[in-house]
Amino acid sequence: MGYDRRAMDEKTGGTLTLDRPAAPEVRAVRVTVTRGPEKGASAIVDRRGLIVGRADGAGLRLSDPSVSSFHVELTAHADGVAVRDLSSHNGTFFAGARLTSAIVPPGSVLEVGATVIQAALEARIAPPEDELASFGPLRGASGVMRAAFAMLARLATTELSILIQGAAGTGKELAARAIHEASRHAAGPFVALDCASIPAGLAASVLFGQERGAGGAKERSGGVLEAASGGTLLLQEVSQLPADVQPKLLHVLETREVTSVGGTEARPVRVRVLATTRKDVREMVNARTFHEDLYIRLAQARVVLAPLADRPEDIPPLVYHFLQSMPPEVEGARTIAREALEELKRREYRGNVRDLRSTVERASLLARGQTITAGDLAFERLLSAERERATRAEPADIAPFKEAKRTLVDEFERDYLKALLLRSGDNLSRASALSGVERHHLRDLFRKHDLWEK
Repeated sequence: MGYDRRAMDEKTGGTLTLDRPAAPEVRAVRVTVTRGPEKGASAIVDRRGLIVGRADGAGLRLSDPSVSSFHVELTAHADGVAVRDLSSHNGTFFAGARLTSAIVPPGSVLEVGATVIQAALEARIAPPEDELASFGPLRGASGVMRAAFAMLARLATTELSILIQGAAGTGKELAARAIHEASRHAAGPFVALDCASIPAGLAASVLFGQERGAGGAKERSGGVLEAASGGTLLLQEVSQLPADVQPKLLHVLETREVTSVGGTEARPVRVRVLATTRKDVREMVNARTFHEDLYIRLAQARVVLAPLADRPEDIPPLVYHFLQSMPPEVEGARTIAREALEELKRREYRGNVRDLRSTVERASLLARGQTITAGDLAFERLLSAERERATRAEPADIAPFKEAKRTLVDEFERDYLKALLLRSGDNLSRASALSGVERHHLRDLFRKHDLWEK
């Protein structure tokens, strides 16, 4: 199913058509052990990659004690084999050189601990037939994301625990919620817990609940596992889960029973667990900072959402999706000129899709007409640069809290009011309607920043 999204360019009157780029053919790679306890064992590497290591979750499992739990990830590439060492203890070597990340030619021999493996080309892989252009609110035209959406859609209907990995802003939480809504648990609760924000020492109580008091006077409060029972629990940034809680969570997931902190009675819980992470938890397993068995239990399936910089062809469909998703009662542009779209494709988005969405929505609200132009984007970028400059300061330049807060508020107010005047055509009533601020208060704000002389 190809992707075809059209949007009118008011300036040229033309129609912009976005077609899915043709997926390049990729050869499969067979990895064979040529030296080591598993000599003769082999596995196929495709575009989804293969892990070599000692853990149960490795695609090519080795018993060599010098091999790490998750030692190296191998992925088929048009030019050979992409190799990424997962911070293994003894490293991955090619031609005597230790590799961190590289593409090696077909037939290459790699040293993995004391084991030697060889990667040879096999038949070409046919493009997947089940690619999707969207999953829930996620959109994409790139092959990597279409394949990811298809995998998410298929996994959603299973009971597997899923680990969603990706940089900030790539849509991990949106994907998790879409999995819940497409699953048999959709009628149940969806509970999200940010593991990075749990107060020190309280993780066990937050997860499992707590009982206080003695005898019949005991008071009990349930944790998030019970709150999510019958539905889905999302563990955001699961890599931040305290080490002392990890084996206890594993026990709950395996027995489907939870015992409150300070309690003795185990209660049944029926919950599907999803997890997100910005870090590669396999590297943490190798460093023994994350429980290996818990990782394997949480990552029964693992999906990676690529950063936007690796898939620029996804920018046009995302831009149109964001414009069309804006609430109808919000006044703003709903189309974009061709040259403005090209400008968005050239930009860098450190915050990935989230950053792109913010840019598009700001540009829509700041646009003078019904179509976002390159000029509108230039003004939006000016405001963004000012905001970013105001929030960045060298340590020696840090002002007292109240002073810094007042400065940021003043700069935000001034930038916002300037944009509001442009958008409203210097009409106070229109500016009041657009901003939701009473006319008299808005007039005072304009005068405060020397923007109103009437």
